[in-house]
Amino acid sequence: MSLRAQLFLVSLSLLILPWAVFLFVAELDRNLSDGQLVGSHSRATAAAKLLAARDWRQQRVRPESKTLMAAKLDNAILLDGYADDWSAFEMLEREFHYVHNKVAVDEGELNAASTIALLSATRNGRLYLFMKVRDSAIVYHKREERTIANGDNVIIRVPDNQGNIRRYTFRWEVQGQTNGRYYGTEFEGERPILTDTDFTAVMVETKGGYNVEMRLPIPDQGKFGLSVVDIDQRNGAARWTGMFNPAEVDDVGQLKFINTSFNNLLSVYAEPGMRLRVFDGQGWLVADVDRRMPDADVRSFDPVESNVFDAVLYRFISWSLAKNVVVGKLPDIDNGKLGQNEFNLIDELSAQRSLFLRDKYDRVFLTTLARIEGDEDFLGYLFLQQPRAALTAFTETAMLRLVKIFGIAVLVVAIILLAFASLISWRVRRLRNDIENAISREGKVIGKPGRSQAADEIGDLSRSFNSIIERLGSYTGYLQTLGSKLSHELRTPLSVVTTSLENIDRTALDERTIVSIDRAGQGAARLQKLIRNLSEASSLEDTISLSEKSIVDLTEWIKVAQEVYADIYTDRYLRLVLNVDGASRVNASVELLHQMLDKLLSNAVDFSSPQSTIILGLQTTQSGYVTVFVENVGVCLPSSMGRELFEPMVSQRNVRDDQPHMGLGLYIVKLIAEYHGATVDAMDIPSRQSVQFVVSFPLLKSMRR
Repeated sequence: MSLRAQLFLVSLSLLILPWAVFLFVAELDRNLSDGQLVGSHSRATAAAKLLAARDWRQQRVRPESKTLMAAKLDNAILLDGYADDWSAFEMLEREFHYVHNKVAVDEGELNAASTIALLSATRNGRLYLFMKVRDSAIVYHKREERTIANGDNVIIRVPDNQGNIRRYTFRWEVQGQTNGRYYGTEFEGERPILTDTDFTAVMVETKGGYNVEMRLPIPDQGKFGLSVVDIDQRNGAARWTGMFNPAEVDDVGQLKFINTSFNNLLSVYAEPGMRLRVFDGQGWLVADVDRRMPDADVRSFDPVESNVFDAVLYRFISWSLAKNVVVGKLPDIDNGKLGQNEFNLIDELSAQRSLFLRDKYDRVFLTTLARIEGDEDFLGYLFLQQPRAALTAFTETAMLRLVKIFGIAVLVVAIILLAFASLISWRVRRLRNDIENAISREGKVIGKPGRSQAADEIGDLSRSFNSIIERLGSYTGYLQTLGSKLSHELRTPLSVVTTSLENIDRTALDERTIVSIDRAGQGAARLQKLIRNLSEASSLEDTISLSEKSIVDLTEWIKVAQEVYADIYTDRYLRLVLNVDGASRVNASVELLHQMLDKLLSNAVDFSSPQSTIILGLQTTQSGYVTVFVENVGVCLPSSMGRELFEPMVSQRNVRDDQPHMGLGLYIVKLIAEYHGATVDAMDIPSRQSVQFVVSFPLLKSMRR
């Protein structure tokens, strides 16, 4: 791993800082949430105490089947019989079934009468009703029959101006608008049928029944009743569904409203995003202050209006803060009456004081319960819903800013460290390149690295290498001239010795002395060969550089060479192999080619046995090269030796002979190949148990195909 990568990984340790800040802010969020939980409960308790001091005188208690809750409607209603205007109304439909009116119902009567789904609301002193009536067969009123209604109809009972209960009947000859009809004061034995335009209803047929949308004045004292009469067309039987039995004259239901004074009191305690609701002891809604809004409106940060990075980071922070919060499901208490699920929630809230609950719009609220206790009896419940988004708005925004600040700081520090690491890496790499360029592959000092003036350790290392290479260059220069100096100094005394030995009169010597003189002559001959090798090695590069190149046809050249060397190495069989496609002309020096081939064949003879075959070959390649190869059967190449075989002073011989070997043969082959722009390689041929040396020359461009 590079120094730059190491420093980059070390810089990642700076991420501990934003992680620590994240943990700190998360702990801060928990503490703030706990404080806000206490504040929410205190707010609910204070509001409950004020409500307990108000007038809680109840209207007459009626059964749930005869009681209807009317919430407050915020938008205007157009009487058209369609539910479009009621889409924003959150209170659930109240359903009335025929079987609710009977103690016992025959199985055949289960679907005999209408079923009602009813919405009720108040606005500007008016009561609005929307009914979905499921009826298998609609029967319209027939005008020829002088009755108030002889078809399907809707009956409303409310108090009149004198406080008496008046019955209004809504009938339709065709779908559309109608007004409420009632019986007037009896005159001469008859009661006229009167119409009140303040009581208006519109009926529209639907699949499986009809809709009725009504508008009427708000009834006094909450006395109100509604029933739908279904006329069976087959036998004329009338069955009713609703809040009262039309046959009982004094039977009427109860209409409950939101207490305006309670709403005004709760408005003081309701902050943006909150909702406060009060239910009486029977579970009916008494007050409702709803200031809920989308979560984005109660936050100081809006992910939608921010850039992508901030939005993604913010949502990650919100998820991180919320993942440890246990969130339950908020029961639907929008039908104006607490049911069994809601009373179970009351039991949970009584034990824990507050719970995080998720509503049907996927908003999370902190729900708090406060019991409203009177002087002598229990009055009701106060529910306070506070959005979690408001609780975490400060923490999320603060954490977003801190994470961004620390993230930018970490990024800046990482860039600085990376730049510093790159600078150090560049200086080290430059020092390495200078040192490698100062010494050739053959070990010669061909240059000198720059001497850095920097005062740090890398500068000191550069100066040290500079001094070392200077001393190494001096020593290498001395070694390079040592061979020529030795050969020059030894040549004269060796010639004197050789001449003296030759001038000795062997006839005057005894046999023992002759043997000694022969041995001295052999030693002198070996010394002369050693001196020639030293001279050859020291002048080799100068000889190559002074050689002149010409166009050589290697095919003809290698044929002549095979004949010459076959006469020289008579104890070996030298076989020529040609695999040439087209011309094989190269730009080369014939003298150097012969010297190269001489070294390759000499090496092949040294490592092969007498009477064995040595293959001398030439072949062209598709890539524009012509190769000269020499192959002999013998010992495999040393596994530890690669390109080192072609380095100077390298010799791998298991058997010693009387000839001096300085390891210069293959080195000379490499120098000649490089001079011609060729490459040299050696490989084992396991299938033939042989070793092959290959020299690849580039063909002349005009000769390539």
